[in-house]
Amino acid sequence: MKRWGTRAAIVLVVLLALTAVVGQAATTSSNGRYKLGEMVLFKIEDSKVGWWGWGCCGSCDPCCSSCNCCGPTQVTGWYVASSSGQTVYSVAFDAAVAASTWQGSWGQVDLNGVAVAAGTYTLYVSTSVGTLSRTLTLYDPCCGSCGWSWWWGCSSCNQQASITTNCYCKTNLVLLEEPSTCCGSLFWWPCSTCCP
Repeated sequence: MKRWGTRAAIVLVVLLALTAVVGQAATTSSNGRYKLGEMVLFKIEDSKVGWWGWGCCGSCDPCCSSCNCCGPTQVTGWYVASSSGQTVYSVAFDAAVAASTWQGSWGQVDLNGVAVAAGTYTLYVSTSVGTLSRTLTLYDPCCGSCGWSWWWGCSSCNQQASITTNCYCKTNLVLLEEPSTCCGSLFWWPCSTCCP
């Protein structure tokens, strides 16, 4: 009986380790908080809304010009503004780019290539269906970054992270996480890349 208990404990530890590895690999979106110097990655995603993607687009309703009315969204540019509304960094495309093949990145620098300070910024992406925005918080992990109590009280007002058009189509601004160079941990303990 003791052997079964030991074997069950080993199996449980292995399952927990596999869950941690899969969970870390499956993470694709960020909550908008980035360490200073970390690359900010983002993209635009199109999707259908309604009951399981059905609705105007799925049923060829007369309000649509075709059955596939969630046409490809185009990206025309993007910029980052400080909390005071001043443009910190901007990119304008000569020709619109298909959102399905585009991914943006911001290295946390200003227009002169100088690293920006910790604080709150807003990312704006101009698309063919309108401008989407998300708040970004850049923090220094070694200098008393804000804790969970502050994060839960954080306001996300004045943001437009998604746009729904008249044909049940939805376009979203999605923040991505930079692939981790962290070695990982058996029990979800974070590894530190600073604060030796």
